[in-house]
Amino acid sequence: MIDTLKEIVTNYVDIDPDEITKDSKLLSDLGLTSLDLVMVSNEIENEFNIELPQKLYSTIKTVGDLLDFIEENK
Repeated sequence: MIDTLKEIVTNYVDIDPDEITKDSKLLSDLGLTSLDLVMVSNEIENEFNIELPQKLYSTIKTVGDLLDFIEENK
């Protein structure tokens, strides 16, 4: 699942997928903008057939947080 998430993220930022870890912060470490985050969220929803509520953006800070949410809700 992390490989799929890495692939989605690298569609929006120029970063080596091997540099993405569970501890990577979505905004500060990976350089995602708020618009990128919306686009990434849309792809995640389609890929994993889940819904990411808007309020979730305030609690999910890292790739690991996102992976945990996906695992719990798929």
